[in-house]
Amino acid sequence: MSDLYPFILSMWQRKKIDEVKVESYYAKGLITEEEKDQILATPQED
Repeated sequence: MSDLYPFILSMWQRKKIDEVKVESYYAKGLITEEEKDQILATPQED
């Protein structure tokens, strides 16, 4: 697991970041493609 995965997942769940930002973290190599897909598949809070 990438060091930043839990943090990015948490930010995603709380709607602090959007899909474009998650994609940028993947493009920068901060998370793996599998982690990116897992994050984007995780429901966000209402």
